[in-house]
Amino acid sequence: MTIASKSFTRRPGWKDRFGGKLVLVLLDDKYEPSVRNGRSLWGLHDPLDYHPGDRAQTITVPPGFVTDLASIPRWAWTLLPPDGPWVKGAIIHDFLYATEGTGVWKHHRPGITRATAYSRGEADGILREALENRGVDWLRRNIIWAAVRVGGGPGWGLGDASQVQRKSVDEKDISARAPT
Repeated sequence: MTIASKSFTRRPGWKDRFGGKLVLVLLDDKYEPSVRNGRSLWGLHDPLDYHPGDRAQTITVPPGFVTDLASIPRWAWTLLPPDGPWVKGAIIHDFLYATEGTGVWKHHRPGITRATAYSRGEADGILREALENRGVDWLRRNIIWAAVRVGGGPGWGLGDASQVQRKSVDEKDISARAPT
């Protein structure tokens, strides 16, 4: 039983807002792991879609996007590990932050279907909504949301600077490492 499933009951009309299975590849090479600020880095092997709210829009994180999962400080990992049931929401949130809400990343088509970019506040709200959709309890999802509202500002708009800058990590490398 996961943290999410202990108190999560699907309400009538509940709809999974995520499309696609989450397939991640741990980024490392023969000589050293890929880390940022002491945290392991992961690359998306397959695209991950999210449909915010009751809107017809879609946010698509493309293959090759790099994430550290949920950017939770190490001292809090006992209660909120970075790989908890919030991972899908955290990846959508990381993508919106890296692209300043535009969904434009590297050479991929725009990863959002709406005409205007999401604001930082909207991105944080989407995170909270996605956590609820994944069954994260009220207390944990609001702790995570409050933490990104207070401390997430410096990460907004880092773009490719938030991505791994090593030659060995690219989309071909990620697809070659994926499980078959």
